Amino acid sequence: MVAIALTLLAAGVLYPSNGKDRLTVTQRRPAALICQDPYGTICKNKAHRSDPTGVVLSDEVEEAITRKIYQEIKKSHPEWSDEQVTEGFIKRIYTQKKRKKMNKVFKWVRSAIETYIENLPDKLITVTEKRELTTRVRKVKLELPPPASVYSDAMDLFTKNDVYYERLINGDMRLRVGGAYLATGKSWFNMVFTFAHELGHSIDPCEIRSARHSFPAYDRLTACFLKDGLIATRETRSECGHNDQLSETFADWIAVKITAQALEKFGASFSQKELEKSAANSVRDLCEEDEEELLKTDTEHHPSPRLRINKIFADNPKIMEILGCQVTGNENYCDFEIR
Repeated sequence: MVAIALTLLAAGVLYPSNGKDRLTVTQRRPAALICQDPYGTICKNKAHRSDPTGVVLSDEVEEAITRKIYQEIKKSHPEWSDEQVTEGFIKRIYTQKKRKKMNKVFKWVRSAIETYIENLPDKLITVTEKRELTTRVRKVKLELPPPASVYSDAMDLFTKNDVYYERLINGDMRLRVGGAYLATGKSWFNMVFTFAHELGHSIDPCEIRSARHSFPAYDRLTACFLKDGLIATRETRSECGHNDQLSETFADWIAVKITAQALEKFGASFSQKELEKSAANSVRDLCEEDEEELLKTDTEHHPSPRLRINKIFADNPKIMEILGCQVTGNENYCDFEIR
């Protein structure tokens, strides 16, 4: 069922998964719990980690699964060198099927971001500014093994859950995916949010500043983030430097926009419950599993998990509309539009 759904999702075709509760996105019943307590509903309900397109387990579980696979390969081939074990592991994790899936999500997200930029009114973002932004997004390459040498400077990534954007000294930009992120049948919607977040970094305010550009629309958006408390205003904060959350807030913000598009497009034939699970899974890995993990969370550059889910994600008017939540009161959600 999941494999069929993924195939149809990738092709932009959906079908009813069951005979219950089939409504258009704007006709949904109110999703009471997720509307009233987004963070609690998404992060505390460990029993529902699957949606029609896949699952989202905790980082710890996915990394444990991946390490176990590595150890099993090593034990099964005692005559192999460490390099051979690594290559065997890569073939097991970074399969052609999974690579194809990653590339489809990456291309869909990249196209969605480009379209979003191109459709912005010229009075907000000039044609020249749009060209710079879309050029940067198109320049990012999805870098996946095999061979293992592709990640030769980050060998520990093979058993990690990390997905990250990186700009090199020569100006090249790439997105890398840890092996643990691929170890399970990852939810399509989580992949959309994750890839959109990382691609968003290629055009975040700090990357634009680093490229020696200054866009008035970005200044207005940053001011809105600060006004609404989406960026911590600490005395030690230095914009785009120490103790600043601007880049991560922006990456979350644009990822939510793209995720809302994905939910509306690919979840149109889902039942209400399936749509809720899909929305929850899109940002489920922003959660911290317990208080000990919460204490280790990087809040120097990232907003708190609760703020990321409750304010940046769940307060987005389109997300609320999709889930059937009351949108009234969210007209001032930060955007490029002048408030």
